Formats: sequence, structure tokens, C-alpha cells
Amino acid sequence: MSWFTDFAGKAEEFLNKVDQGAATALTINQERTSSFSSSYGEESIAPGFVAAAAANIKRSSATLLAGTANTASIPAGSRSNAPNSAKTSSGFVRPIKATEQDVDDDMLFDFLNSSDPPDSNRRDSRRELVKVAIPVTEAQNPTPPPSTTPHTIPSAPSTPPSTRGEPQSHILSSLRLENQLLRSEVASLNQEMASVIQRAKDLQDELNQARLRADRWNSEQSQTDRMVRELRSKVDDLTEALSAKDGQLAVLKIRLDEADQMLKSRCAALEEAQVERSRIMQNQTEGSSMQSQALETIQERLRDAELALRREKDSYRQMQSEFAGRLSKVEAERQILAETVTAAERRAAEEKLRVDDIQLQLKSAKAAAENAKQELQDYKHKASRILQSKEKLISSLKEGSGLDTLDGSGAMALELEDLRHEKELQREDIQKLQGQGHTLRIEIQDLENQALAEAETWREQQMQLEEQQALQNRAKQEMEAEVERYKQELQYLEEENHRAKTTLQSRVKDREDEIQKLRNQLTNKTLSSSSQTELENRLHLLTETLIQKQTMLEALGTEKSALVFQLERLEQQLKNTQGGQGGGPSINMSGLEGAGMRNTPVLFSDQDSPGVYGRVRNAASTIDRFSIRLGIFLRRYPIARVFVILYIALLHLWVMIVLLTYTPEMHHDHPDGR
Repeated sequence: MSWFTDFAGKAEEFLNKVDQGAATALTINQERTSSFSSSYGEESIAPGFVAAAAANIKRSSATLLAGTANTASIPAGSRSNAPNSAKTSSGFVRPIKATEQDVDDDMLFDFLNSSDPPDSNRRDSRRELVKVAIPVTEAQNPTPPPSTTPHTIPSAPSTPPSTRGEPQSHILSSLRLENQLLRSEVASLNQEMASVIQRAKDLQDELNQARLRADRWNSEQSQTDRMVRELRSKVDDLTEALSAKDGQLAVLKIRLDEADQMLKSRCAALEEAQVERSRIMQNQTEGSSMQSQALETIQERLRDAELALRREKDSYRQMQSEFAGRLSKVEAERQILAETVTAAERRAAEEKLRVDDIQLQLKSAKAAAENAKQELQDYKHKASRILQSKEKLISSLKEGSGLDTLDGSGAMALELEDLRHEKELQREDIQKLQGQGHTLRIEIQDLENQALAEAETWREQQMQLEEQQALQNRAKQEMEAEVERYKQELQYLEEENHRAKTTLQSRVKDREDEIQKLRNQLTNKTLSSSSQTELENRLHLLTETLIQKQTMLEALGTEKSALVFQLERLEQQLKNTQGGQGGGPSINMSGLEGAGMRNTPVLFSDQDSPGVYGRVRNAASTIDRFSIRLGIFLRRYPIARVFVILYIALLHLWVMIVLLTYTPEMHHDHPDGR
């Protein structure tokens, strides 16, 4: 990142130099323009200054860009600007001094960077073109209006057009040159901007890569810090373990010293040695009696566990038989439900056939009613046509002769009476048919409503039967899953019981073999008569074997407590498997726990002995009892375990915070000794 800061510093210095050069050039240009603002030579000097600025631009661009801007040659100027034009044309070839180049560069930057120039010394191209165009119009019209000439060129109002031609052409040529130079400068600046942008992109890419590298380095550093912390924690654990081992070694050294003192004292008096041996024999007999009691209690617990397992097997078989009975009942109920469903489906099919028949009858009745209506309409049309023909006949007869009317009046009256009688009969038939159609409609509606109600009831019965069948299937699946789970739990319990039984039997055999060996050794030692050194060696071996047996007894006690906890867990599992059966078999663990507490192995014997060795034995035995009781308490109450774990976690967190945030105080010694 240092090269990036160096680059930024160089860029800032370059911009500061550019601003300073622009400021100095602006002040110099203002002084020059203010000194020559009142004479006619301003118009002749200004184009020369512009040409000189253009030449300076050309020289600066040629020296900085080394041929990036290729411009055309400058045309020849007027007589007053001939030296300046020669100077500018020769400026492309000859070398330039450092001071002149710096001044020209400053003037160039002033000329290019001036954003708000004054009206007296800086003219833009548009105003100069206007000023050039106005004298041309003056040359064409020698008598210009007085309102335009004083406004455009107030310094020379009476100059003839012939004298103004050369400065105007010089101004135009200088403007063209300036435009060309500005274009070349703009192109070079565009190239520089592109290169600067590309450089900035490259720098951004490098910066991103550097950030990625820094992130990777930070992650690696964090990993190394984590590893260092882990190693430190491991070192602390090892130091703690070493300190514990040192404590154990110190205790063992104390024991060895006490044993040496005891051996020396027994070397001094053989009688005391015999008394000590008798005491050791008594302790051994007590230890063997305690071991035999522990083995008996373990065997009793095994027998109780086997009995509980047998009872559990019996209950499981009974449960299986009950489950088989339930399954048979469920199957019978399912069969009955299936038969009822099939009967219901059969009845539904019959009812559906009946409904179809009724619908067919309804359709036929509707067709008959439609036919009756159609016949009624036809009869009405026929009667109306007959009546119309009769009326026409009556009208024609009325129009005929009177005799004919008198002769046919009787016949007409008879026909009219017949027609009236037929009309009444037809009206009665129509009323009867309408009543029959109305009754048929009512019957059809009743049949439709009855069919819909029966279909709805059959649908509801079918849905209820399907729901009952789904419930039966779900209950069957749950019972099968429960039976499978019980089988797995029973198999697991049998395996655990068999494993515990085999391990306990093997350990009991090992302990019996060791006890037999010890008894043989003791009998051999009592029968054999040896010297004092042999007695001392045997005494030392007996003390070592006693310590080993005590450690073995401690291990047996821990294993016994573990077996007690396993039995508790098995009892809990059996209770969970039995579920709601309140009168099921259970193992009474209170007596076992009491026996375990009564028969907890002690690291050393209870017989008091003088000296430091006796005090150490008493302390170790009390610590052992307290640790066993604490373990039983923590395993019996899980809430206490949770509180202990939370306390340890908070303690470790507080220690880590103190270690990470603690800064030791630095005490500087004063020279005066205070």
C-alpha cells in the first residue's frame, strides 16, 4: 500500500504546482493587459501574445507528449508579427531553456484553466470573430452607423480599412492556430485521462487483491491465534495434570516414608511386627468379608434383576396375547364393517336402480303429459277451425234466400247444439288431463326429493364407514409400531442383562481367584519360618498388595454404583414400557441404594493408626465417601447437574474475561527510593 500512498502524494503535489502556476500566470497576464490597455498597440500586441501562447502550447505538448499531437504549420502573419511567427515556427525544432519552458507552461496552464477571465485581457473566440466581422463590414461600407463602431472597437474609431486588414488576418490565423493547438491538447488530455482511468482501474484491482490478501492473512492470523489459545489451554491442562500427579507423588512419597518408618520400627521389635501382621490379617479378613458381602449383594441384585426380567417377559407375553386378542377383535370388526359397507353399497346400487326406474317413469310421464298437451292443442285448433267454418256457413246462409234459411234453420240449430255438447265434453276432458298432469308433477317432485335424501344419507353413511375404517387402520398401525418398539426394548434389555451378567460373573471369578491366592499366600507365610529380612520383604509386599486390593475394592465400588445406576435406568425404561399399568412389577431400588451406601468401599481401613499416614488415610476415605455421595446425588437429580454445569461454564467464562482484559500495573521505581 506504500506505492499507492506515494502515487497519491505525487498527484497532490502535481495539482498544487499546477494551481500555483496558473495563479502566477494570471497575475502576470493581468499586469500586462492593464499596462497596455490605453494605446493602439494593444490590438497589434494581443495577437502576438496569442500566437506566443499557441507556440508555448505547441512546445509544451511536444515536450510532454513526445509527438502525440501532430499539427499543421502556422501561416505567415503580417508585417508587425513576422518575428513572432518565425519564433513560433522555429519553436518546434530548436530546444527551449528550462526557465522559458516553465514560464510558458505556467502561461499555458493559466490560459487553459482560466474559467472566469476579465473582459479586458481574455476574449473568447466568438467575441473575437464578431470583432473581426465588424471591421470587414466597415471596409465594405466606409460610412458605418455611429451606434455599432464605438460599441465594438472604442479604441480606434477613425482607422481606415486598409490598415486594419493585416491585424484581422493575423488574428484569424492565430485563432486557427489556437483552435488546432487546443484540439491537439484536448486529444492529448483525453489520452492522458484514458491512461489515468486505466491506471486507476489497475490500482483498484490491485487494491482489491491487497484487501483479499489482507483478509486471508487476518483469517490465517486468527487461526494461528486460535491454535495458540488451544495449545495454551492444553499446556494449562497438562500443567494441572502434572500438578495433580505431583500431589499424588508427594502422597506416595509420604506413604513410602511412613512405610519405611514402620519397617524400621518393626525391624527394631519383632513382637510389634507380629502384632502388625495380626492386624493386617484382621484387616484382610475384614476386606475379604466386605468383598464377600459386596459379591453377595451383587448376586442378590442380579437375581432380583433376573426375576424382574422374567416378570417383564411374562407381562410382555401377556401383553402380546392381549394385543393378539385386540388384533383379532379389530379384524372381526373390520370384517363386519366391510360386510356392512358391501351391504350398504349393494343397497345404494339398488336404490340407484330404483331411482333410475323412477326417473324413467318420470320421463315417460312427462312425455305422456306433453303428448296430451299436444293433442289438446290440436283439438283446440281443430275445434276452432270447425267453429270458424260453421260461422262462415251461417253467415253465407244468412246472406241467402229467406226460404232457404227457414228450411235450414232447424238443421243449423241441431248442429249448433251438437257442437256445444262436444265443446263441453272436450272442456271436461281438458280439465281432467290438467289435473292428472298436476298430480304427476307433484309425484315426480316427491320422488326426486326422496331420491336426493336417500342418496345424501347413503353418502353420509359411506363417509362414516370410511372414517371408521381409517381409524381402525391407524390404530392397527400404532399397535404394530408399539409392539415392535416393545420387542426392540426387550431385546436391548436382554442383551444388557446378559452382558452385565457375564461381566459380573467374570469379575467375581477373578476376585475369588485373587482371594484364594491371597489365602494361600497367607497360609504359606504363616507356615514357613523365615528370617527377619524375609519377614520385612513379605511385610512390604503385603502392604503393597493391600494398597492394590484397596484400589481394586474402590474400582469395584465404582462399578457397583454404575451397575446400580444401570438398574435404575432399566427400571425407568420398564416403567415407561408398562405405561399406565400401575400394578406391574418394579424393582425396589431404595434397599439397593441403602445396601450400596452401607457397602461402599473405602480406600483405607477404618482402624485408626498413629502418625501422618493415618491422617492421610482418614482424609482420603472421607473424600472418597463424599465424592461417591456427590456422584449419586448428581445422577439422581438432573437439575443439580444443570446448575453445576452452568456454574462451571460461568466460572470459566469469567476467568477467560479476566485473563483477556487484565493489564498488570507497572510500578516504576523512583530515584529517591520511594
